[in-house]
Amino acid sequence: MSANSFKQTRDEYERVLTAVFELLIQCGMTKKTVSALATRALKSAIAKAKSLFQSRAGELETLGLILDAWHRDRRYLTSRGKPRAVPLLGRAPSVEALIRSEGPTFDPIELAYRIQSLRLITPCSGGRYRPISDAALVSIHGPTILLQYVARSLISLLETVEKNLRGASTLAPLLERSAEVPDLPAEYVESFQQFSQLQGALFTRTINDWLETRRARGRVADRHTNVRAGVHVHAYVAPTRSRIRVAATAKRPLV
Repeated sequence: MSANSFKQTRDEYERVLTAVFELLIQCGMTKKTVSALATRALKSAIAKAKSLFQSRAGELETLGLILDAWHRDRRYLTSRGKPRAVPLLGRAPSVEALIRSEGPTFDPIELAYRIQSLRLITPCSGGRYRPISDAALVSIHGPTILLQYVARSLISLLETVEKNLRGASTLAPLLERSAEVPDLPAEYVESFQQFSQLQGALFTRTINDWLETRRARGRVADRHTNVRAGVHVHAYVAPTRSRIRVAATAKRPLV
């Protein structure tokens, strides 16, 4: 891990921990209680950790933008609107050219081979490749970007909650909603997974289309006024904690 990558990862996780500790203290926990909680959590993490992962700053976002562009740019689409199979390297259309279109953050040839190693693309005839999906999925094939993904996800959630709590009355709160029941029969888990996948894909695609049409596209004059914006959707299925007695369950509205 390079010095810059290590520093960015460290800073991001420090922000996550700071936000969590601040929330606990605001909710009434004492410094001593929070300290003891952190110590136990650290010991538990050390016991469960099996390996250390390296992180490449900004790589996950770039991978997502590249795959999304592959599903948008007409040069990379068939007559039916499906992603074309293109060479890994070379002039457009190619995976290397897609990377270059997103800016000089990474070496395009090196990242093209990395996309291949992460199995985000599948080989086709004639030495060409086609994307597996329009999203960069974190998997066992890409453990080196896991730290970055988790940190960014936690930071985004915590910052949204904080902004909504402290936001000006003249500004609408950022989207932060949940839908949950405590007693879904296990027989419906598979149906829930399929339904949430479909609805989540439709929702994120609509949001992504809106964002893409408004991107600054690297205009230098606006770089200090640009912000990172988006949504993060996830579903979950958790076992019932029968030992914990829940006095009341508050369900947030979906509007």
